Amino acid sequence: MGKIIYHYCHVEAFRAIIQNKKLWLSSVYNLNDYKEIHWINDKVNSKLERVRNKDNFSKYKAFEDIFNKQLPSVYIASFSQGSDLLSQWRAYANDGYGVAIGFNSDYFKTNNLVHTTEVLYDENLQEEQIDVIFKPLENIENDIDFQSTKFKEICKEVISNINNLAAKSKNELFEEEKEVRLIHNPIIIDDKENEEFIFKNNLSNMMFRAVCGNLIPYFEFDFNKNIENTPAIIEIIRGPKNRFIDKEIKIFLSNNGFYNVDIKSSKSSYR
Repeated sequence: MGKIIYHYCHVEAFRAIIQNKKLWLSSVYNLNDYKEIHWINDKVNSKLERVRNKDNFSKYKAFEDIFNKQLPSVYIASFSQGSDLLSQWRAYANDGYGVAIGFNSDYFKTNNLVHTTEVLYDENLQEEQIDVIFKPLENIENDIDFQSTKFKEICKEVISNINNLAAKSKNELFEEEKEVRLIHNPIIIDDKENEEFIFKNNLSNMMFRAVCGNLIPYFEFDFNKNIENTPAIIEIIRGPKNRFIDKEIKIFLSNNGFYNVDIKSSKSSYR
């Protein structure tokens, strides 16, 4: 069995997740803290300022033009390695009235359209990874044809790696969350000739939900499939203010195919 990673949520979300056997992976542009998506982008812009000179200016300017026009196609669901974190109960589980669903990280490995990654909080490591990501661009000639397939493919690879780094990086002030992210990278093509968007390597149809006057796009990860010796859910942690009756929640889980899930209670004294 893999590591248990915990999805903190309020009771209504818990009910929907268990009954529908689906998780929602939302666009990184709609994270709770909008500054997150700019955390790595700001470091990338600083990197460009440092490496740019009169000899390579045109190359990096061409890259920057492509980078600034391309929105990241990254969708995530958030988990924590911590099973009983007060900050998570407060922020994501209705101030402790909700639950933490303990998912088996190995279950996600059975679907090649997603991957899990621990969030990177160390700024030095983030900047080291940015340096590695930019190596292919640094190594090509400065006078390359910026319209060439070679240049565009290198830019595409660099931007994809930047977007994935951005999806798993946060300010070190959030390190206490011990966050793990489930990441999905669908290919979304704007087919102007046929006036439609084409989706490839997508988990599901793109769905939308209305939140606070905004439409939030998301994809659904379906964990309805039973995999031998790899259960999707291992345990449920009841929040410090949760009112569930153990027998009733056991019946609810059993009715939805999760009979062998352990039920535990938070040890926090938070009331």
